[in-house]
Amino acid sequence: IYQPRGIYTNAKVALCIHNIAYQGRFAFSDFYQLNLPDQLKSSFEFIDGYEKPVKGRKINWMKAGIIESDRVVTVSPHYAKELISGPEKGVELDNILRSIPCSVSGIVNGMDTQEWNPLTDKYIDYHFDITTVMDAKPLLKEALQASVGLPVDRNIPLIGFIGRLEEQKGSDILVAAIDKFIGMDVQVVILGTGKKKFEKEIEKLEEMYPDKARGVAKFNVPLAHTITAGADYMLVPSRFEPCGLIQLHAMRYGTIPI
Repeated sequence: IYQPRGIYTNAKVALCIHNIAYQGRFAFSDFYQLNLPDQLKSSFEFIDGYEKPVKGRKINWMKAGIIESDRVVTVSPHYAKELISGPEKGVELDNILRSIPCSVSGIVNGMDTQEWNPLTDKYIDYHFDITTVMDAKPLLKEALQASVGLPVDRNIPLIGFIGRLEEQKGSDILVAAIDKFIGMDVQVVILGTGKKKFEKEIEKLEEMYPDKARGVAKFNVPLAHTITAGADYMLVPSRFEPCGLIQLHAMRYGTIPI
């Protein structure tokens, strides 16, 4: 767009793929609304076997980004290998990624170590490091139980889940699994937003298991920190995960990811 007009003539473009499942596939007729040069048409053009949003010829923003970028990176070396392994993991763009001059590079995702620091976290009542974690965790669990209205008992194993409520994150697996283990001596706290059917299901948990489960279908940063610090285990039932930050946060706070 810019270089043919003499702007950013020496600039290079790097595309970072966080999740290749979200590609931006739209009707091909939309290309003419983009006010882009016709020579970019082939970069956008894409044909798949799906009938949504339209059947047949489409535009694909992700494909165009891959082709027109100087380098393509993603959030972990393992995910980089998955993307070129076949159409299932590459979501029909594996052949495009294999054809570009510079292979896709994986750079491990990283968390914000200032926000997610158990020694300074402004959202938790008790701060700790590796030398004091065993003293702080029971107190943080009690604070979490009290904040969500569960019976306060530091001896009950507490399982947390934080994430988008959709199939990729395994929300349906989570909901089905709760019925199987909720009869044990355990508590569960789920925080997330997403598909309405999953939001309704987790919000019913308090009604179904008033002393054992809570589901909060809201975006709530303080509660996310409280769960991460107070839970014993963090469930990560994702069907696939490009890298994922939840398990990194959990391990930083002495919470075991499952």
